[in-house]
Amino acid sequence: MGRTYTGEVQVSGRNRWYRAFIDTYSVTSVNDTTARVSIGVALEAKYIAQYGVRLEAYVNGRCVAGQDVVLNNYGDWGRAATLAPLNVDVPRNGSSWNCSVQVRAYGKTVNGYGSAGGDVWATAYMGIPQRGYSKPNPPKGCSFVRVSDNQQKLSWQGDYTDMNGAKPWAGVYVDRRTDDGNWVNIADLPWDVTNYTDNSTSSNHKYEYRLCAHGPGGNSNHVSCGTTYTTPAAPSKVEAVKTGNSSVRLVIHDAAGYAQGHEAQRSTDGGKNWAAFSGTHGTSGGKAVIDDASAPAGSVVYRVRAHRTSPNALNSGWRTSNSVMTVMPPKAPAVSGVAASYATGSALTVKWTPNHPDGTKQSAAQVEITGPSTVTEDITGVATILTLRCNQKGSWRIRVRTKGLHSDWGAWSSYVPFVVADLPQAWVANPGVDGALIDSAPLTVEVSASDETGIASATLSLTRPDGTVVGSVDVTDLRPVPIGSYEALENGVTYTLTLHVRGGSGLTTSAKRTFKTHWSEPAIPVIEVTDDGNLACHVMAKNGTSAYMVEDSTLIGPMACEDGELSMLGTIMFEDGELVLGDAAKCVSFDVERVMSDGTSSKVAVGILDAQEAIDRIPPLNEPFRYRVTGYAESGTSSRSEVEAHMPSRGMALNFGVDGSEVLILNSGTYSQSSKRSVSTFHFADGGENGHLPASYPLDEQDVSTSVSFDLLRSDYDAFRRIMAEHWHGWWRGHCGERAFGPMEFQSSIKKPGIFSCSANVTHDVFEEPANG
Repeated sequence: MGRTYTGEVQVSGRNRWYRAFIDTYSVTSVNDTTARVSIGVALEAKYIAQYGVRLEAYVNGRCVAGQDVVLNNYGDWGRAATLAPLNVDVPRNGSSWNCSVQVRAYGKTVNGYGSAGGDVWATAYMGIPQRGYSKPNPPKGCSFVRVSDNQQKLSWQGDYTDMNGAKPWAGVYVDRRTDDGNWVNIADLPWDVTNYTDNSTSSNHKYEYRLCAHGPGGNSNHVSCGTTYTTPAAPSKVEAVKTGNSSVRLVIHDAAGYAQGHEAQRSTDGGKNWAAFSGTHGTSGGKAVIDDASAPAGSVVYRVRAHRTSPNALNSGWRTSNSVMTVMPPKAPAVSGVAASYATGSALTVKWTPNHPDGTKQSAAQVEITGPSTVTEDITGVATILTLRCNQKGSWRIRVRTKGLHSDWGAWSSYVPFVVADLPQAWVANPGVDGALIDSAPLTVEVSASDETGIASATLSLTRPDGTVVGSVDVTDLRPVPIGSYEALENGVTYTLTLHVRGGSGLTTSAKRTFKTHWSEPAIPVIEVTDDGNLACHVMAKNGTSAYMVEDSTLIGPMACEDGELSMLGTIMFEDGELVLGDAAKCVSFDVERVMSDGTSSKVAVGILDAQEAIDRIPPLNEPFRYRVTGYAESGTSSRSEVEAHMPSRGMALNFGVDGSEVLILNSGTYSQSSKRSVSTFHFADGGENGHLPASYPLDEQDVSTSVSFDLLRSDYDAFRRIMAEHWHGWWRGHCGERAFGPMEFQSSIKKPGIFSCSANVTHDVFEEPANG
């Protein structure tokens, strides 16, 4: 491995020298605790003889060999003595170390020869390897404690030496296996730690733990630290299946893998109270089942949980089943179809709806009728309807019960009362015959009625041929009553009077009588419509021809032809074989209406006299409409006529004032309308499913406005300025018959000398007509 020399020693100041050296050969292991060093030492001399020297070898500070030498060399350097090989055992420690090896030469008197003098050393070092180690001992005294589903605690005791011993530890491995799977290392702990807490477990699992010490001697054997089970999971579903009239099988889906069993309870009140029962546990189709052979009658619901009794008492949560219905007596049926009263001899049809909570069909039914006598009708099968004949008068009541698969009858229904009596009698005494002609209004009607149980109510109604009710009146006291008026009744129309009578028994009857109106109508009004140049219509109402006369064999008078039929007004009668025509009455007042193209109408004037005018300030522009005039005679009768009308215009119009008489005609201009409905808008927390957009819902509100733009010359602009100063609301009429009423906002600017750009914005209000006259 190497050679190391001492220094050279000169003897007596002459050319006489000696020196020593040490050779390091090898280091070998004897065993785990001992190493062997192999060395050699030698002494060399130069030009010296008959002097004594001592040669020694040292290992780890201890002299392991020595020799007395008499130098005898007259030449150059030569070997004088050798101690080799020297094999010396040294200890192997807990760590590698450098062992010192030395050679020493010094003068000494040997065999009478004088000492050469001097004392020199040479030192070398040889590396001694760390001691050898054995396979460590495993941890001992292992124990395990389950704290919760999420925490398990392990502890153990150490069994090791220090590094100078044979079995030191460097650390401890903690391994875990889940659900009989592969072992997984979950911790590598320092050698002196003796416990570990696992916070990574969860419910519904089996966990096993093992420990292993590791050190310079390798890994120890594994030692078990215990097995634990966490709380089993509840079944994902419990299916209750009826297997008989009073037997139920519970099928447990996705049972916990490490459950040792299942506990079941049942409830007959919808889950309010639970009770254990003795069931038979088994498997079917790879699923755990529990059979309840004596399920209680009615609706039953179950719940099941998984459990372990060893090594820990653990229960899962409950899982509730669907409800099942075992055979039970029916509940009371629902009875229908029974009226409060029946006429003697009529048919009563009673119906019922079985109420079988167990789902079985009706096998039988009983209908009990109690009154002046008691009758019970038995029905076999599923029929749920029975027809009886009401031949005996009196107060009765009826009830029903049913039977299903259960041997017992179900509960009786509540009694439903009814009365059997004769129908009341009713008739209209005046008019006494159908088709009577009525020549005046109102009509006085006389009615009569009788019933052995008394008259509870009587109502007289008047209807048109199309069934529309004109009016009705209470006639329970059976006194004559006036009904109808000239305003409500049309002349020449057949009407129907209907008397509805309800007796004290609750039975009803009715009587009808028809009559035809036939009275003298006044002369048909004559209508004249003129345009005043300001886009307003003047409507004059005048009396039409009221007297009959003959001119050149032509009959002239108050007549009208409508739909191919000739109507002759006035009076018509025969006297001494001759037809005598009486003049029609004249109208004493007139009402004027404007009728729009959609059929809606508005009053223009009320109660004007013959040849008077009504002024309509805001007729629609460029849209057909008509005027309707109704004339009234002094007697209250009336006649009516209509005339088509049209108000042409090249532009629009704005009307102001209470009566709309102030008008601004716009021969040029444009307009636009806007409409907006109010909404409520909401942003819902939908997780962005709808792109984070809101949802809106309409309110019952709408805002409409019309913007009008037009140019005016100076003459009209002055009028517009006056309007802006004096008015805040008015009417607007558009090119195509549109009309609006409401507050207005105005604007104006100079377009160029003599021409002004103007605008008006109308916010639409509920439409109001001006005070026409």
